[in-house]
Amino acid sequence: MLQRHEDDFTLSMYADALDEAEQVIRQCFKQFLLDEVFLSFNGGKDCTVLLDLTFNVLQEIHTRREIQEKLKVVYIRTSKPFREIEDFVKEIQGHYGISLRVVEGEMKLTLEKLLERDSNLKACLMGTRRTDPYSEDLTFMQKTDSNWPQVIRVSPLLNWSYQQIWGYLLCEKVPYCSLYDKGYTSIGGTDNTWPNPSLAYEDETGNISYHPAWKLTNAALERAGRTSAPQHTSNGHATNGQNGHTDSSKPNVDI
Repeated sequence: MLQRHEDDFTLSMYADALDEAEQVIRQCFKQFLLDEVFLSFNGGKDCTVLLDLTFNVLQEIHTRREIQEKLKVVYIRTSKPFREIEDFVKEIQGHYGISLRVVEGEMKLTLEKLLERDSNLKACLMGTRRTDPYSEDLTFMQKTDSNWPQVIRVSPLLNWSYQQIWGYLLCEKVPYCSLYDKGYTSIGGTDNTWPNPSLAYEDETGNISYHPAWKLTNAALERAGRTSAPQHTSNGHATNGQNGHTDSSKPNVDI
């Protein structure tokens, strides 16, 4: 695999995508009040970019304190979350000075409960990209399907590439989950997520290690680590069938 240094990422890589995403976010808050929108957050790289972008755009029309107090961010926890994701969620709250509402459960039911508890909600900001499963035909702003709770899905990052996501995170120095530095490129739960085998290499001791996620050059392999069983096991990445991680440190659930 071609080795790439962090300095190879520049603003020009994602400038056009950034302008487009900012326009979508501005349109969202032109159409909806701050109190009518929530941002769906799962600790992954895409929604981390989305949160940073949203926070920056909102500062054009709101004070930082207003955003911290009123921006609704919902952490949707997987059934078996990584400890690193849980820690990152806490880090994000401190970094932006916001409070995240924590929910878990099947997505459709979770959305239904959210809308029942907060009748003001009309739109949901999501970090979806076209390369995500079943997302190639989405538009920037569209209603959920008729058999789902009704809300406008807002997807500013639809046209972003894997490399553009990492270009933004690295160039803008946005904090991200530490799992990405351990070879994970797409993160689900501890039962279906492993370091990407495309990033594996043999270190000087003969053990299998992994390059960081931003060194993946073939974006088509982004989800290569999303399997039910690991393809490489070393350095505590796949221990006792649970990646060496447990979900015993969950914060309180708010639904």
